[in-house]
Amino acid sequence: MSRVGKDAVKMPESVSATVAPYGPDELWPIKEPSAYRLYRMRKSRPDRESFQAFGTPHRVTIAGPLGELRVPVHSFCSVEQQGSSLQVTAQCGGKTKLGRTMWGTVRGYLANAVHGVSQGYRKDLELHGVGFRARVEPDSDPEAAGRPLLILRLGFSHEVEFPVPDGVEITVPAPTTVVVFGADKRQVGNVAASIKRLRKPDAYKGKGIRYAGEVIKLKPGKRR
Repeated sequence: MSRVGKDAVKMPESVSATVAPYGPDELWPIKEPSAYRLYRMRKSRPDRESFQAFGTPHRVTIAGPLGELRVPVHSFCSVEQQGSSLQVTAQCGGKTKLGRTMWGTVRGYLANAVHGVSQGYRKDLELHGVGFRARVEPDSDPEAAGRPLLILRLGFSHEVEFPVPDGVEITVPAPTTVVVFGADKRQVGNVAASIKRLRKPDAYKGKGIRYAGEVIKLKPGKRR
């Protein structure tokens, strides 16, 4: 029994969800398994019920004040909307390893999406170093159509430009602070990690970009 998957995902009043299967033209073409492959699949899953549980996957569209997210759901799991909550169940009843794994994983994805469209996710970055500064300006490229551009001064001979992707909002409340905000938890984390990789903290002085509250263990310098 999955301790995470059995808990329902509660949705606030401002969030709505729609469960719909994928269309036949939206799925990747899957090659028909050979007789040997079919034998191996049945051998690895001896439970007849678990083997027949695989069907057409579906997705859950969650809409809220901050946008709309689509969560793909594995065919091993089913999602039902019960009032103002989403209930995830495994078609194998939680008897197989894959069923228990996907049960909690799908429930976690849905919970993150509900939290993202209602409250959003935020990552704070700090710039440590003499002359390190950040600002946000519209992109001067005509093809960018005024898309915001994050410009960083990180001690190089040139300024580093980072285009802000769609679905994420980047603000600079202070010259040495960068805030990444968005509805998709994975996208917000990836964008913050990409900005941090532009200048990782130095091992001796700690100069670079770090998360707010992150503790950097510095190496001792050379001593005579």
